[in-house]
Amino acid sequence: MIFLTESTVKATQSETELALASVEKVLSRMDLGFLKTPERAHLWKSSQERATQLRNTCQTMIVLGIGGSAMGGRAIQEIFETSHSKFKVEFIDNIDSHSFWKKIESLKDLEKTHWVLVSKSGNTLETLAMGNYLNQFLADKGIEIKNVCTVVTEPKENILARWAKKNQVPMLEIPLDVGGRFSVLTPVGLLPAAFLGADLEQIRQGALWAASEKELATNLVALSMASFRREEWITCFWSYCDSLKSFGFWVQQLWAESLAKKTTRENKPAPRASTPIPLIGSRDQHSVLQQIAEGHRDKFIWFIRVSEGEDYGAILKKDIFGADVNYENKNLGRVFAALAVSTTQGLKQVGVNSLTLRLGRLQEKEVGALFMIFQVVVAALGECMDINAFDQPGVELGKRLAKEILQN
Repeated sequence: MIFLTESTVKATQSETELALASVEKVLSRMDLGFLKTPERAHLWKSSQERATQLRNTCQTMIVLGIGGSAMGGRAIQEIFETSHSKFKVEFIDNIDSHSFWKKIESLKDLEKTHWVLVSKSGNTLETLAMGNYLNQFLADKGIEIKNVCTVVTEPKENILARWAKKNQVPMLEIPLDVGGRFSVLTPVGLLPAAFLGADLEQIRQGALWAASEKELATNLVALSMASFRREEWITCFWSYCDSLKSFGFWVQQLWAESLAKKTTRENKPAPRASTPIPLIGSRDQHSVLQQIAEGHRDKFIWFIRVSEGEDYGAILKKDIFGADVNYENKNLGRVFAALAVSTTQGLKQVGVNSLTLRLGRLQEKEVGALFMIFQVVVAALGECMDINAFDQPGVELGKRLAKEILQN
């Protein structure tokens, strides 16, 4: 399913032992709801039932959310949405005013469009703002937002939940013990997936598999801790698969918000964590590879490759350009694979450290496994560093200040 096929460096025995202990501690914690999501049948059932209802009347789903309320769902949309499907999912996950109005004013068939408001806390400034302006826009068109809307939030008193109950808007649950950036395997990600026709049971099976893959998680945690020891303070998640572009941004949030903390649990200065950077091959061979290959040795690369895509497409019978590269009798996937291999080998030769994760294919089971294994790894890195990987005080400060500014 997911395999660690190569690493140019090794972790020490003590790093591996610490990683194993941290993974075991995470997997045994009863307070981490993200680990329990595959076993909570109501999350999967409610997502499927709501999606089935919507597919009977709608063709487009537009999700309004930000951060963890949108990134996982967008990653799922990018993987599962096909050009020939009549069902589409779109995301508005930033309140740039120009982009927001350009998007909603360009919609052609509002009668077949459904809106999903997502906020873990139910009080997210951006989501509430977008909901308000959307309501005004729809009202001008003679449409009541409560009739074309679903709310996804946690099951407790909050602004969004109160509005949904008052207006009898269908509401799906983000469990209280699942943090926003860990919520992709709740209706946050499952509702868009089901609307696109993805098999939720296969996603669930993949997540269950990853939650039991102690060896893989341990190796990834140990290699990450070893990279911190080597002072490789930039971790590049380099996916050789266009369908994983948004997945890279999901990983970026998960890693950055979870691991960059000022203090440990004992209120001591926290260890330093790397800055995550998502990349896509082969495009970024022509943007940042020079910096990685000849810049400062402060980077650790995670290559993520999908075998299915590296042997795909028609065989080229004739090269019309007479290039000095042998394209003939190969499909485009083989060319793509050659570029992935050359980048890996070239960086190894110049001393840039890396590991390679390989998936056989990118379908539902693999997607569920990818999301879960990264969540386990990040949570376990938090244990290694003795930090709280599930809060984000730096983000909360900005939210508070924004609300104060808007009061004036």
